[in-house]
Amino acid sequence: MNLAFDYYKTLHQMPELSEKEYQTSQYIFDTLSGFGYCPVMLGDTGVYADLISSDNLPWIILRADIDALPICEENQLPYCSQNSGVMHACGHDAHTAMLLEVASILKDKKLAHNIRFVFQPAEETTTGAAKIIDKIIPNNLIACFAMHVWPEVPFGQAVTKHGALMASSDFLKLKFYGKSSHCSTQEKGNNALLSAVDMVSAFPDINKNATNNKALLFCGSIHSGNLHNIVPDYSEIYGTIRTYSVEHRENIKALIQKTAFDIAKKYGTRPDIAYDGGCPPVYNSEKIVDTLVKDFAVQDNATATLAGEDFALYGEYAPLCMLWLGLGDTPPLHNEKFYVPQEILPIGVELWHKIATFDWSDVLK
Repeated sequence: MNLAFDYYKTLHQMPELSEKEYQTSQYIFDTLSGFGYCPVMLGDTGVYADLISSDNLPWIILRADIDALPICEENQLPYCSQNSGVMHACGHDAHTAMLLEVASILKDKKLAHNIRFVFQPAEETTTGAAKIIDKIIPNNLIACFAMHVWPEVPFGQAVTKHGALMASSDFLKLKFYGKSSHCSTQEKGNNALLSAVDMVSAFPDINKNATNNKALLFCGSIHSGNLHNIVPDYSEIYGTIRTYSVEHRENIKALIQKTAFDIAKKYGTRPDIAYDGGCPPVYNSEKIVDTLVKDFAVQDNATATLAGEDFALYGEYAPLCMLWLGLGDTPPLHNEKFYVPQEILPIGVELWHKIATFDWSDVLK
């Protein structure tokens, strides 16, 4: 019986956006309660439940994400999204479904450690982990695990890699405040638009000088001005920074600040720099990866991606590892035709079960 598929079908039909996963979290809460757990709500939409074998044992965390995306589904599945304009296009419904089945299988089992099953909201905005992390970290936590379904990886194959698997992610909001004037007397103004143009033009050099082009500094939006003949007194740049190391993340932010203030001085404007939804790179534990390769038939040939994942924040508390579970030739993530083949779910459940029941204490001494 593929219980995970039953959970998946239900979850796939009720996708909810980040921090609005009310129906989803209630479904998870009720399902865990039905297994005999005593789940705990985290804020408005997070949930966790504990499998405690003994109070004096170490802990591991198994984490699934639960939010969906603002995408209109174009599949013809009998269990398509019933929430117009919202879709589980990144597999979070599958992640949740597989972890729910594992929780049901393990109920009342005695293991070498305790397990906290975490169902985290708002991964897509990379804001969810930061809002719940201080409420979910138990004493004597020794490892954290997450799994993500992944197209293009061969069907059923689990892959990971040593070190950075996914990039840091920072939403850059950079504004310049200037002074408006008529274009015929533009020398009386301070042009915030030119400040923004110079700033974005400097992005390639910033990336080169701060990271030797080993990162991504990208501008997706510039807004400035309202009239054709008025010097703009305000501009805003929205972009993203993606890096594979904490050092590069810090370097690139420092050079952004220096460059913004240099440009502001040139035009007589004032910069305002802010970052939203940031997280460091997902940096896998060498010891965990070695064990997964040796004992779990996991391959260490994953190619790092510039996509971000706030699971990285768990690594500030204990060694972590994220695995990708191959879907083969399916539509890509974040695509309106993305789906998770039901046959993959038992494979993921079996892998979760192996990870959950393995004694990690000796590995992570």
